[in-house]
Formats: sequence, structure tokens, C-alpha cells
Amino acid sequence: MCIRDRHYIVQKYIENPLIVLDRKFDIRQWVLVTSWNPLKIWIYNEMYIRFGAEDYNVDRIGNKFIHLTNNSIGKHLKKEYKIKGNMWRQDEFAAYLNDLCKANAWRRINSRVHTIITESLKATSDLVIHRAKAFELFGYDVMIDEELRPWLIEVNCSPALDYSTVLWERV
Repeated sequence: MCIRDRHYIVQKYIENPLIVLDRKFDIRQWVLVTSWNPLKIWIYNEMYIRFGAEDYNVDRIGNKFIHLTNNSIGKHLKKEYKIKGNMWRQDEFAAYLNDLCKANAWRRINSRVHTIITESLKATSDLVIHRAKAFELFGYDVMIDEELRPWLIEVNCSPALDYSTVLWERV
């Protein structure tokens, strides 16, 4: 069957994600673009870490509570959280990495994430129609692998701004 006017994205599953407290996670970074030409990017100074609602198990690939870290999915699992609200602030994540003897890991990850953001926006800036006195808000989702390499998973052009956890309310 052929479906017209549909767009699909296929991406490689990250086979060696960094697992924290038995959970898969991603990082959400807020980015504001106030001009496309010249490109003006504002990166929010704090990321937050979103965890899957159940322990990681690659053999249970169909379990969305394990493999999807979006809170709009995890909140439907009626279970006590192993990680409060399935979220951490970036300072909690940085402390966790330091405890694992990965000195300066957070600083390296943060720097690489900023590079991913900047390069992805540069690559698409010619495709965007700029409107004066307008801005775009993006939610960048990044995963980290066992080698502490960040992988861009998704860029949300219309990210949800409602808060569903105490951490998110603070952001």
C-alpha cells in the first residue's frame, strides 16, 4: 500500500545507551531561536533528564514504559517511582556521573549537546522562512551512550509546556 503526503523518519536504535539506576533516559534541552538570518540561538542554562518508568530490558522492546522516556507516557504507569517523577535536574545527573569516577563528564556532554544544537540549526536555517518579531521554541531530546557520546533523538517544534512533575514546574 502506498500512502501519499506522509513523512516518515527512520532512525537507528541506540544499542548501547547509558543506563542509570537500571533506567534508560534522555536529556531535554530548551532552545529559543529569535532570528534565522543572522542565526540567533538562546540555549536554556538547565537541561533535565527524563527516565523510563520501568527498568531497562532490551528483550522487552515493545514495552513503551521501558524504552520511551517521555513523561506523557510514563505518568500512565500506576507504580511507585524508583526515581522521583522519573526526572532529574542536570546537577543530580552531573553528581551521579562524578560518583562513577567520570570526572568532567557532564561538562563534556553539555559542550557536545550545545554543538549538536548549533550545527543542526545552522544546517536548517536556510530552509526556514524568517518572520520579523517572531521566535521559535524547540525541545531537543538527546540520548547518551555508554561511551558518553550524545545522540540527537528528536527536535520538537511544538514542545508541550504543561508541567506534570515538581521538577518540570520549577523549570
